[in-house]
Amino acid sequence: MMTTDGMTRWQGIAQKCELMIQRCLNCTTLLAPLMATCSACQGSNLERVPSCGVGSIVSSKVVDRGHSGGDRGRAPCTIAIVELDEGPWVYTWIDGDVPSPSDCPVRVEFRPASTAEQLPVFAVRSGDPR
Repeated sequence: MMTTDGMTRWQGIAQKCELMIQRCLNCTTLLAPLMATCSACQGSNLERVPSCGVGSIVSSKVVDRGHSGGDRGRAPCTIAIVELDEGPWVYTWIDGDVPSPSDCPVRVEFRPASTAEQLPVFAVRSGDPR
């Protein structure tokens, strides 16, 4: 179950340019960053733990996104589901083109969203053994 206060919780995902996921303190299951309860035991006693930030693309889709500001054009961007090496799946943006087949390795990078926060995006790592 996703939290209703997603933006507040989102701010804790990227601490010091380190991707944070969650671990259930009841059963030690690793979970996606925005989960409110454990999918294995339904416990809500969760802690944030660092992720290695490496995974592979499960699914991706190129979509059009409007530019901010005066330009009313549309820009293509790639959204994806990434399976982290630790196991959890995260919904994210992919920086750059995704080759076909799309199950290629990716690594988290951080992009400024405002002066106070960095948001995680994933970049394809061609030839990267992880």
